[in-house]
Amino acid sequence: MIPPTALEALQRLPLAAAIRESVWAFPLLEIVHISAFAAMIGTVLTVEMRVLGARKKLPLVELGKLGVTIALIAFAFIITSGSLMLLSDVAGYIGNRAFVIKFVLISLAAINMVLFHLRGSLARPDGIARAQSVLSLLLWLGVISAGRMIAYV
Repeated sequence: MIPPTALEALQRLPLAAAIRESVWAFPLLEIVHISAFAAMIGTVLTVEMRVLGARKKLPLVELGKLGVTIALIAFAFIITSGSLMLLSDVAGYIGNRAFVIKFVLISLAAINMVLFHLRGSLARPDGIARAQSVLSLLLWLGVISAGRMIAYV
């Protein structure tokens, strides 16, 4: 847990205040966050569906390379915009169960992705690769769900 003084210090940063006080900053950050997330999820879904057997004529390794590139660029935008939104109300987000669940699910999805690529699952779409793909889709669905719940819990 982050000490309360550290949370207070983060929330007193000029950038945090600027985001909180601006009429446009937070909504624009949300637009970037959601757009980048849509790009990443669309890419992940495309690659995962190919691993699961859809469109077998598409070369999986090449599709995967393109997908990883797009997903990593989108993820960089997601992390940047999400961090800036978090900065606007660190204590509020850290205390929000849905945010914590979202963060845990993102961490698990990232670990799953790293393991997927470390074992070379694109080159061998076997049962393990398919299980990792299903797990990936379920984790990202959980991230989306938890993200939407942040405003309501």
